[in-house]
Amino acid sequence: MMNSKKFLKPTISKIIAAIFILIIFVPFINYDTGIRCIAAPCPASANGSIVIWLIFSYNFQIYSISYAALIIGIILSYLLSCIIIFAINKTRKR
Repeated sequence: MMNSKKFLKPTISKIIAAIFILIIFVPFINYDTGIRCIAAPCPASANGSIVIWLIFSYNFQIYSISYAALIIGIILSYLLSCIIIFAINKTRKR
């Protein structure tokens, strides 16, 4: 049985996995999509992750950063990376 200290202890693999998850999946950036319309509603801005912003942004202008979503995303991506690394280590031991 694994205790919570060992499960949550930061390692290089957990930190790298958390950064990878954060960059790809956590939508904390409100950015310009480059879509211009005459009639409303016009989706000229969108929320997305860093990868989505880099792929779909028209002029790479960031309107705002949601720090609450960023902090929650950092916490959840780290917990998810802990679960993933735990599962990988568990399957390697078998």
